[in-house]
Amino acid sequence: MTTRSLLVSAALVLFAVRSAAADDPNRVFSGQIIAMAKRPPATAKSPGAYVQLMRKMKQFKFVEDKTNHTWTLWLACFLSSPLNDVEYSIKYYEMQGRTQQFLASSDNFTDSRGEKTILTKVTIDKKWAGVNKNLLVRIENKGKVLASTQIQIIGEGERFSGKVNFSEEEAAGKEDADDDAKKKDDKKK
Repeated sequence: MTTRSLLVSAALVLFAVRSAAADDPNRVFSGQIIAMAKRPPATAKSPGAYVQLMRKMKQFKFVEDKTNHTWTLWLACFLSSPLNDVEYSIKYYEMQGRTQQFLASSDNFTDSRGEKTILTKVTIDKKWAGVNKNLLVRIENKGKVLASTQIQIIGEGERFSGKVNFSEEEAAGKEDADDDAKKKDDKKK
């Protein structure tokens, strides 16, 4: 074998190894959460096809379900390091410019230690999240951030009619006059 054929063979092997690593979803999405409106399929034809499918399904904006005032999301969490526990937390923060305000947290469990990818369904409630906000979603374990993403929740805020109902006494200002008279009497005593 000549030196040239050895170099060509080594280059082909290196290219094949890099291509296989590039198609590994855990390496491609390491430290990321892919947020989706629908559950992703459990399998794909190849790792590369799965990567393409996840990129296609990834969403940033989610619209409120008006029947129960929630947002339902599927999160595919590709952890930056294997989960060294069976418990993990999903934490939600409101993003306001560069600042983050903590909103809520939920503790969850996996079947076994060493998980690299977690697929979970979450429900964000309007009562604690509000509407029309940018949220930071994090997967944490013992204070260490393993994966994160930013999403936007879109919905309708509370509607106010603009009407204010005053009693006749309040409208005439009689309560204020009575209060002033009582204060004068109290001062005299």
